[in-house]
Amino acid sequence: MRRFVRQVMAAVSVAGALLSPLSAQEKTNPKLNAQTFEALMSKARHGNRSAQTRVGVALARGEGTDRNASEAVRWFTSAAAAGNPDAQYDLGVMLLAGMGVERNVGQAAVWFVKAADAGMPEAQFNAACLYRSGEGLPRNLGKALALFQEAAKHGLAYAQTNLGRIYANGEGVARDPELAVKWFSKSAEQGDVVGQFDLGAMYWNGAGILRDVKKAAYWFRLAAEQGHPRAQILMGTMYAQGNGVNQDYRAASEWFLKAAQQNNAEAQNRLGILYLSGNGVAKNEAQARFWFSKAAEQGDSGAQANLALLYQTGNGVPRDFVQAYKWYELSQQDGRHDRRRQLGELAESMSYSEVAQAEREVTEWQRSHDKNVPRSVEASLEQVQANSRCPACLLRPELP
Repeated sequence: MRRFVRQVMAAVSVAGALLSPLSAQEKTNPKLNAQTFEALMSKARHGNRSAQTRVGVALARGEGTDRNASEAVRWFTSAAAAGNPDAQYDLGVMLLAGMGVERNVGQAAVWFVKAADAGMPEAQFNAACLYRSGEGLPRNLGKALALFQEAAKHGLAYAQTNLGRIYANGEGVARDPELAVKWFSKSAEQGDVVGQFDLGAMYWNGAGILRDVKKAAYWFRLAAEQGHPRAQILMGTMYAQGNGVNQDYRAASEWFLKAAQQNNAEAQNRLGILYLSGNGVAKNEAQARFWFSKAAEQGDSGAQANLALLYQTGNGVPRDFVQAYKWYELSQQDGRHDRRRQLGELAESMSYSEVAQAEREVTEWQRSHDKNVPRSVEASLEQVQANSRCPACLLRPELP
């Protein structure tokens, strides 16, 4: 009986791991209450391994009893040691996430491999991720590929998506876009959001399949409707350009807004542009500044330049050359843009002290936005549930 969350990605983990959906057996069982939990606990105490595993799940969830991750680990350990694959898998998840036990990727890998050897697709996927990253297991792309293939053949959509990306990127195998399309199609048809997005990208790029922007839009839309921010941006872009769909700036603004509300900087910048131009939305410089500011604070160089221009011209904001200089300077820090002309023009109208102030603000912004600052590795069960996929297993192909 399994799973207490859909998926897990442990903080600072290179590999991360998947937790499967509920098994068919668990789906047909009623949710535990206090009485049914005690009945199940009685079976567990008498050595029933399936009951021990289910008790562990209930304790991890707080289902029919108080949540107690360390007790969940104890029951998983008992059943796993007796050879129960579900418990082996769940114990691996707890060890990988550091829930109820000290985080130990190596021990997690041991249990994933045991459950994978028993034929569990989810465990095959997790073991493949670890072999692929070399975390917890010796890096072995051949073993990773074999395990992804086994899990994919059993219909695990996440494995199918990752297998598609391996072939799309030629990672440890000859690049094979047609085979990538095959696996993306299988996962996309199961409703996997990343598979849908990647299949849309293959249609857009004409990689492994005849280029078809309308089919690309179809799959991007399905992914966007599931909340995929990049797909939402692409739908907005396609509507703005009339590419694969009829041009509709209002629809473009709605898709950009969905991604912007997920704090996607690119979408925030594009939405700001629409508010500045009045395309698809009522022209509103204040809203343009709002969205440019949110994206600029995240380091989006385009938004930083757009915000600088507002301050330079006084469009919707009081004219402020210090702020304009600051944001132009920051917008060229990624090395992709040259703002020397704009900075030179501003400097001609600024005093030495104003330029110095702008430079100080640039330094202060960079210091406060240092992306190397360590983040907490603490993760609650709710945070774990919110994570969706292990990054090492999702190397993106070329996207539109």
